[in-house]
This record gives sequence, structure tokens and C-alpha cells, in this order.
Amino acid sequence: MVVIRFGAKLQFIPGTIYLIYKSITKTMYQFDSLFAAFASLGIANGLVFGGYLLRQPRSEAQVSNRYLGLFIFLLSLRFAITTVHYFYRSPMADWADWGLVLNLCLGPSFVRYVLAVFKTPPALAFSRLHLIPALVLLVLSLLGRRVISPAPFFEPFKDGWFLINQLTLLHWIMYLVYGYRFFLSQLAAKHAEGIDTRKVQQWMIGLLLLLSVLILGYSFNNARLLCVIFCPLFYTIIVYVILAFFIKNSALFQKGYWPEGNKKSILKSDKIPQIREDLQKLLEDESVFLNPELTLDKLAQQLGISPHALSHYINTYEGYNFSDWLNRHRVEYACRLLLDPQYTHLKIAAVAYDSGFNTLSVFNGAFKKVVGRTPSEFRRQNG
Repeated sequence: MVVIRFGAKLQFIPGTIYLIYKSITKTMYQFDSLFAAFASLGIANGLVFGGYLLRQPRSEAQVSNRYLGLFIFLLSLRFAITTVHYFYRSPMADWADWGLVLNLCLGPSFVRYVLAVFKTPPALAFSRLHLIPALVLLVLSLLGRRVISPAPFFEPFKDGWFLINQLTLLHWIMYLVYGYRFFLSQLAAKHAEGIDTRKVQQWMIGLLLLLSVLILGYSFNNARLLCVIFCPLFYTIIVYVILAFFIKNSALFQKGYWPEGNKKSILKSDKIPQIREDLQKLLEDESVFLNPELTLDKLAQQLGISPHALSHYINTYEGYNFSDWLNRHRVEYACRLLLDPQYTHLKIAAVAYDSGFNTLSVFNGAFKKVVGRTPSEFRRQNG
């Protein structure tokens, strides 16, 4: 009898939770106009702030801010669509489709911003290739609603539309994960150079956490309380958090994330000639740069100094960070291969791998950054 009563109580719990949820939902729907005004305020500020960053001068220090502005502007448009479609009862099904298309633009724009923070050039066709899914979905939506059938191609919040929405969110998540992993690797390199990374770390991790909450809310598209009410309202809070951080840390954004002169001298002057000699020997006699697994730690171990000291030496006396310095030596070696008649049979990919690069896209980007031309153009013009 005790077991039966306990089981009956357990069955009662889900029903109670459902009734509470329905009660909260009904109550919140009564305040639609208030929520719409609050969400619209945040969206308007987001659009203005994004536009302000997009209009920053084209100086090197402002490149990352321009990409941040692009990301915030697109994100604000995404929530503007949600707000107009739900709170203002837009009859246009296209609004919902355009929201999905913007979902596919947010991931690439965020990664492009992270790359700009660390002054890392993307692959040559980054913008075009990574926007192909958004263009494909836009074309399919237009064809579905205007050519294939006059009826709505996918009804918002229905099964087909819901599935596509989840796929676009998964697409966004993949880019966020990639951006986070890239951020951590580059942050470790900056820290090894003796640069104070605390502010940038706070900013990027905070931004990633806020975006993760938004994605989680949008993933519950069949629960309108979370999707169309919570997310726009939470985005308004995000906009004001970003604005507050931007104002409080204006020097971080206006002067660049990694200002010069922020490095501590950790090498004694009498050690520098020995490090230069030992490093030159490793480069010329052993060609250590051809090792695709070479890292700052491994090279420092071969030299018998700390990674921090080696990073400081390369930055201060070679004028590059470790990644750029290593790529320059690999590109110089690749140029010799491309000019040597004995290696004319090698394809560009083979030259890239023989020069120490792991991927062809990284090789192409590094080669153009150093030489100013693609490997194919270099070979053709000097063949």
C-alpha cells in the first residue's frame, strides 16, 4: 500500500509542474506589450552599437571592432525578426525564414571576429565558403514559398521548421566551439609572451557564456516561453552588459587587444647572442621548422631555455609572434621548392606538407601573408 501511494504521488508531480508552467506562460502572455517594448529597446541599442562599431576607422587596431560590430548587428537583426514575428504578430512567414538564414551567418561572423582579435588572417575564401549554407537556405525558402507552393513552405514552430531551426543552431554551436578552442590556444601563446590576458579572457569567456544561454533558449523552439519571450528579453540584458564592459574598458577596444609595450623584459643582455646563435644553428643545420609538430615548448626545450624566454626573444628581437615567425621560415623554404626545377613535378599540397604545414588552407594563408601572392601565382610568375 505504501508503494502504491508513493507511486501515485510521483505521477502527480509531472502534472503539477505542467500546470505551473501553463500558469506562468498564461501570466506572461498578458504582459506581451511590456515585453515587446523591453525587447525592442535592447534590439535598437544593439543595432545602433553594431552600426557604430562598423563605422570605425579601417586602422589595424579597429579591425576586430568592425567584425564585432558586424556580429552584434546580425545578432540584433535576428532578435528583431523574432520580436516582430511574435510580439507584433507579423503575418509574413518570410520573417521566420530570414531568422534561420541569419542563424547560419552568426557562426562565421563570430569566428571571423575571434580571428581578428588575434590578428590571424582567415583562409582566402573564408567569407564566401562559410556563407554558402545561408545562401542555400535563403534560395530554398524563396523558391518554396513563391515557386513550389503558394502555401507556407515551412510553418513557423511546426515540425519541418523546427527541425531546420535545430540544424541552424547546431551549425552555430560548431562555430562557437571552434572559436573557443582557437581562443584558448592563442590566449596561451599570448600569455607565454608575457602579455596580461586577463581582460581579454574575461571578455571572451563572458561573451561565449551569454551566447550559449541564448542558443539554449532558442533550442526550445516548441516552448514559446523560452524561445520568443525569454531570448529577446535576455538579449536586451546582454546588449547592456556588452555596452557597460565596452565603456568601462574602452582602452581595450580602442587601442587594440594587445597594445605594444605590455611585455616584460625577462632576458639578460648577455644571454641574447647565445640564444641567437643556438636558434640559427637549429634553423640552418637541423631545419627544425620543417617538423609539423614543432611547438614553442619543444623548441625552447631544444634551446635549453623557458618557453616564456623564447617567446620574448622572438617577439622582441625577431619582430614576430612565434606562429608568424615559424610560418615565415616555412614559407621561405616553400619558395625555394617552388623555384627549384627539380621539384616542378610537386603539387602545391605536397610543397605545403614538405614545408612543415599540416593543412593546405593554412599554407595558402601564410604564403600570401608573407609573399603577397598565392603559391600558384608565385610558381606561375617565376616558372
